[in-house]
Amino acid sequence: MYVDEYIGDGFFKQLPLGYHQHFSFGQIFWTHAYYPHEHLELWRPIFDANEPTKTIATQFQITAAGQDAFRRNIPLAAPKLETNEEFVVLRAKKRPVLLVMPEAPPFGVDNRGYRGKVQRRLCLVAQIFGLADVKTGREEFISSFVHRVRKMEFPQLMFLPASPGFLEVDSLLRLDELQSVFTPNLEPTKLALGDGAAKVLRGQLQFLFAGSGPTDYTELRELLLNE
Repeated sequence: MYVDEYIGDGFFKQLPLGYHQHFSFGQIFWTHAYYPHEHLELWRPIFDANEPTKTIATQFQITAAGQDAFRRNIPLAAPKLETNEEFVVLRAKKRPVLLVMPEAPPFGVDNRGYRGKVQRRLCLVAQIFGLADVKTGREEFISSFVHRVRKMEFPQLMFLPASPGFLEVDSLLRLDELQSVFTPNLEPTKLALGDGAAKVLRGQLQFLFAGSGPTDYTELRELLLNE
């Protein structure tokens, strides 16, 4: 038996009217998500000979991060960039994500530190990767690995079965690729984890980050792995 078979048809649920106004744990969204970079690259300015101050740049080039990374001599005025800052080269892709931590309630009037706002409109999401090509149906992971994920062997991964109209193919939720996203950049869908799957995921997060249990996750994981 696998996790999706154990939870069954209630793995997902569709949210009622107003879903786009009240975000909740386990809800599926679309947003642009970045690829974590293994090799740090920077957008470095190319200065025009007619701009002797070297504080204004309109052209940039990609360079590998060197010893002077984040230790530039002169700040940029336009675009604004301090001497201890860099424009980092990142690739991004629009993909489905699952909401792990909704935006926190407003602090109220005391929302400023010495350098700006303490509270920002941020939430925490986990990226969702398809296990097969949506257009061709070609599997992108070997079946033995997918079976191990469905058995809940890996605490950092969760199997998500396909849900036509939302997730077109079986997918992989990566809890080791959490990202902060500004709430206005989330495009909500009506799809969310069902109550049973959400309870398992909460326990999985607890086990992954704190190593604690027992939870619905640890009990189900032991059952599936020892079956």
